[in-house]
Amino acid sequence: MARFGLDGRSFVMILMGFGCNVPALMGTRIMRSRSLRLLSMLVIPFSLCSARLQVFLFFTAILFDPSFAPLVLFSLYLLSFGTALFTAFLFKGFLRSAEPLALELPPYRLPTWRQMLLRGWQEIRHFFERATYFIISGVVMVWLLTHLPTDATPGSIDTWAGYLGNSLAPFLHPLGIDSHLALALIFGFVAKEIVIGALAVIYGASGDALSGIMTSQIDWVQGLSFMLFTLLYIPCLSAIATLRNESRSFAYTVFSLFWSIGLAWIVSFTFYQSARWLGF
Repeated sequence: MARFGLDGRSFVMILMGFGCNVPALMGTRIMRSRSLRLLSMLVIPFSLCSARLQVFLFFTAILFDPSFAPLVLFSLYLLSFGTALFTAFLFKGFLRSAEPLALELPPYRLPTWRQMLLRGWQEIRHFFERATYFIISGVVMVWLLTHLPTDATPGSIDTWAGYLGNSLAPFLHPLGIDSHLALALIFGFVAKEIVIGALAVIYGASGDALSGIMTSQIDWVQGLSFMLFTLLYIPCLSAIATLRNESRSFAYTVFSLFWSIGLAWIVSFTFYQSARWLGF
């Protein structure tokens, strides 16, 4: 990890980010060097968290053959790691850290059942409170945008959602992402779990009906381009708030967001245009 300007603690936080980026960002507090913390926080959002995994499972299941879908999903995990290490290697010269890896090992003791149950319940309750708030708020917001103004056909281009999606068309069209998928990406900013729910509201279908509509609207190249962009673009609102709180720098937070969006656009653009050029 030293070759990338990181250390073993950074690696552990990256691994933790595959569960959720928020506790991984908070875990960088154990690093005494501010430069090491900032560099670690820059790469953690590229970890493929469990919320993104839900989106990828849905798209790989409907767009790829069952024998090939696991390879697609595994490649996204590899890209997640590769992007994080590439970012660290690129910026290690600007965020240098000479802090040695010296860990103080406390006396480890087995926790009691009461401690485990109480701590487990507190963490689960906190997660459900946070997740429920963002998911419900996001889906309600999607419904309002796809049904207002009232004289427009729900989900049509005449709704506020249609206007918003069309305004992003010049930016996302070269990636093969249409206005419906663009709108889902916007609400994925609130929480990645909302993406599938947003698509259900946008298309007015769910379950097998939604899968059928999606397969008729996009092909596997567009779907994989969408997944690449979802993997690399800005993390959820909770992660951004945590990043701002832990870095204590608004400018650094903005830089992190612009870097992730720019990298996501470049990767998706390169893949989509290359696939079309090859005739897929």
